[in-house]
Amino acid sequence: METDSGEELPFLAASRRHQPVCGDRVRFELRSDDSPALLRAILPRRNELARAAARGRTELVAANFTLLAIVAAPEPAPDYELVDRLLCAAAGSSAEGLIVWNKLDLKRGKPERLREYEAAGFDIVTASALTGARVGRLRRRLRAHTSVLAGQSGGGKSTLVNALLGQEAATAGELSEKGRRGRHTTAAAAMYSLPGGGRVMDLPGVRSLMPVLSDYGDLQAGFPEFSALAQECRFANCRHRNEPGCCVLEAVAAGRLPAGRHAGYLALLREFEELAASV
Repeated sequence: METDSGEELPFLAASRRHQPVCGDRVRFELRSDDSPALLRAILPRRNELARAAARGRTELVAANFTLLAIVAAPEPAPDYELVDRLLCAAAGSSAEGLIVWNKLDLKRGKPERLREYEAAGFDIVTASALTGARVGRLRRRLRAHTSVLAGQSGGGKSTLVNALLGQEAATAGELSEKGRRGRHTTAAAAMYSLPGGGRVMDLPGVRSLMPVLSDYGDLQAGFPEFSALAQECRFANCRHRNEPGCCVLEAVAAGRLPAGRHAGYLALLREFEELAASV
């Protein structure tokens, strides 16, 4: 636990009802001896980020963030469904969504799929945590925010945190040679104060963080380029799947909307509907 002045304090929860997550603001009691502080209350949250857990449950992993920075890279191969999901989660949390294309030292430029996100209106920052290229620009982008760094394992989140801080604070791992997949090195969420302002939370990778989409509005918000076209669909409740008179489908067929973006939307739509049917 960290006070407003930056002092780190060991603490104990006063009861089992108090289960803080990274980013929570709390009320605590200092004791006269050297015992840990007592966490007395968790203050109302601005927003929450939840992950899918075992047996259909959900688990909160972060709270009170203003920007969700989604880290992707040339290696391991980007999981664009996870990028879509995190962009939806950002919109559903009333937070800004930012895509961070890391590891420029491996491959310059942006793949076509990232250009599709740009065309949809999403902000993208490119950087290399390893060489430090453009890290200063990313640091300035995060300065006014309490940010969450999320993304698949091996994308370089912890290395990026160290580059942003200018010191080795987060544990970074290497890619597994088998399949060039990321090893999961961040076991729990941690928050760091950035030089020049702002804070950043480093969350576990995709093996532990799979955001839950509980509202169709969140799904729609993650695909803003569909919104204007959707107003012209024949049916007000059109889901842009196979309905007649769907302007989104017409735009995809005509090449005005990328087929990959629509496929990503359909993948999340199927999951959302399956979840809604199981409740």
